[in-house]
Amino acid sequence: MKIKKVLYEDLILNINFDKSTKDVQPKPVFFGQERVEEAFKTGLKVKKEGYNIYVAGPDGIGRTIYTKNKLEEEALKYPVPDDVIYYYDFENPFRPKFLRVKAGLGKILVSLVDEVLNILKREVYKIFESKEYEDEEANILRTIDEKREKLFESLRDEAQKYNLGVIITPRGIELFPIVNGRIITNLKALSEKQFEEYQENLDKFDSKFRDYIRQLRELDHQVEDLLKSLKVKVSKFKIDSIYYKLEKTFENEPQILNFIEYHKRNVIENIDVFIEIRYAEKNPFILKSLEKEIESFQLNLIVDNSSIKGVPIIIETNPSFKNLFGGITYQAELGILYANHKNIFAGSFHRANGGFLILYIKDLLKNIFLWEAFKKAIINKEIYINQDYTLGFYSLQVGLDPEPIPLDVKVILIGDSFTYDLLAEYDPDFKKIFKIKAEFNPTVKINDEILDKFPVLVKNIVSSESLKDVSKEGLQELLKFSIYQSGSKEKVNLNFSLITDILREASAISDSQLIQQEDVKSVIKNKLFRENLIEEKIFELINEGKIIIDIDNKKVGQVNGLSVYEIGNLSFGKPTRITASAYIGEKGIINIEREVELSGPIHDKGVLILSGYLGKKYGTDFPLALNCSITFEQSYGEVEGDSASLAELIAILSEIGDIPVRQNIAVTGSVDQHGNVQPVGGIKEKVEGFFKICKIKGLTGKEGVIIPLRNKDNLLLDEELIQAVRDDKFSIFLVENVDEAIFILSELDPLDFHRKVKLRLEEFYKNSTKMFKSK
Repeated sequence: MKIKKVLYEDLILNINFDKSTKDVQPKPVFFGQERVEEAFKTGLKVKKEGYNIYVAGPDGIGRTIYTKNKLEEEALKYPVPDDVIYYYDFENPFRPKFLRVKAGLGKILVSLVDEVLNILKREVYKIFESKEYEDEEANILRTIDEKREKLFESLRDEAQKYNLGVIITPRGIELFPIVNGRIITNLKALSEKQFEEYQENLDKFDSKFRDYIRQLRELDHQVEDLLKSLKVKVSKFKIDSIYYKLEKTFENEPQILNFIEYHKRNVIENIDVFIEIRYAEKNPFILKSLEKEIESFQLNLIVDNSSIKGVPIIIETNPSFKNLFGGITYQAELGILYANHKNIFAGSFHRANGGFLILYIKDLLKNIFLWEAFKKAIINKEIYINQDYTLGFYSLQVGLDPEPIPLDVKVILIGDSFTYDLLAEYDPDFKKIFKIKAEFNPTVKINDEILDKFPVLVKNIVSSESLKDVSKEGLQELLKFSIYQSGSKEKVNLNFSLITDILREASAISDSQLIQQEDVKSVIKNKLFRENLIEEKIFELINEGKIIIDIDNKKVGQVNGLSVYEIGNLSFGKPTRITASAYIGEKGIINIEREVELSGPIHDKGVLILSGYLGKKYGTDFPLALNCSITFEQSYGEVEGDSASLAELIAILSEIGDIPVRQNIAVTGSVDQHGNVQPVGGIKEKVEGFFKICKIKGLTGKEGVIIPLRNKDNLLLDEELIQAVRDDKFSIFLVENVDEAIFILSELDPLDFHRKVKLRLEEFYKNSTKMFKSK
């Protein structure tokens, strides 16, 4: 039988670059992401509801950089969104309103309004100290006083007809009895008859008296209205001149002019505030109160887009209610929380409005109430300030309830594929909001584009991180590392963060102007050394004989299988003794791991497949009277996967046929019921793991491993192992079926091997029949 053996040439990666990163220009490069490209193209082009984008892929693959680059290109195609201003609503003080103005006009409007208010505080009081105003005010007061005096005289004359006298007291106008031409204010001095007459006169005069009082009150209101009208008339001309510059600046902006008219009208109606503040300078308490009233006329620019080009791109790395939706800052005064429109501040939704908002799903989902509010804002297309889901419901709010702002934003969520699948399955709103999935491929096939642009990719990292440039040989080693990370010689891993980490460390330790190949190798070696303490301890136990691994001679019913341990960022292979024990019975293959509940479902399936193989191969002529227990020796954790099923099968057949098999050849691979060997994972770690054990115990040139033929492209091995293969000190065998593995391990013709196994099974059956008859 011809044995397929891996040659030294099969393990070499021939990668050559003709220039260093010093000779190329930096540029973001993303290989083999056509799916992402198409998703962004559709998501950015469609402006309808729900066409937000979920960017899926593992950390470090460049999701954020790619997203930013795409959005920066797209953002310049559109006009800059409006600035947003909140202002005081004099009709509804607890619900500030918003004003949207063209980008850049917001801060001009705010500045000019502040300038107007400062002029009002300096100038308004002067017009009310002029002689003309004082004369007109005095004329109004004199006219009203004359009317009041005439009305009072009329009241006095009318009251005398009822023997009542009119006297003004601190309590107001009062009527007292007139006795013998004199007004009696002490009612106790009246006789009973006089008091009764006084009461009768009051009743008779009551309706007329009320009419006079009403007319006097009307005069009081009239004087207030006349004085207020005078203030408006006198101040209007001055205020018009003060607002002239403001109105002239925005003469072509009808919306702003309407607001200015509203603002001016309310200033005139509240002109007393600007008059009184002049005289309150020596009274801090009154001054503070008046300044707070003047704040009502100021504006709060919460979104200023004057400095951006195109539409905004906002990355929110710490989403919370305040950071996303904005909020209100409150001030405590005398134990009371106080706030006005000036205390409103914007969130990321406000700043991104009209543009793009980028968030990370893992941060957003930490608060389920925030997630619900986030979805609600997108669905309703409104930004509500001051909402709080912290306790699962809207909490009681103190003060303001600002008018919600319409929301028009394209949201890009960055996360992993697993979270996307969960949300798509269990959150009915998610797929309605995020109709576009842009999924990054972490590994792509090596092609000419990758070989051509890899230096550009590395140069971009070097430039952005301010690191040393990389030599041609250093680039070769970096690309080898990326290929090794993919697990296949035909593919490359696109985790840029791993490359960046290597470049940072290599730049720090390099003694030359360029990062050299040895620098990269040293960093990779040191990185492994920092993390592989547990691997080192396990191999120490194997060397000390505490974990038993035999690599000498041949043994019956024992095969060295290969397993992979994954701890954090570390993956390493470790040989495991797989043993079998066969005897007469009816249970077939007994999986000891399963019996003690240490076997996972995939491993259980693999063992059951072995039963299918045995039945088809040997059980067609007579029933199998077999009990065969199989186990991983010195294994005390859960066993999962079917990559040991080939080794398990050989151990079982070796035990049944009493055929010794080589211990210096370790085995990995999955088998089907027909004996075909199937590919498995972790080939690099498994092969290197057994090689390390053989090196510890001493290489003789007879050691090696058996792997599936279809895993040939996964043989990305370290240089020492490759050299051992070149020197014929270690062998790697490729098999397609069980018979090829049998030939290598038993050194027998597979037909002879199977004949021995079948004879032994036939012997089991005959003996079991005799035992049954004897009973």
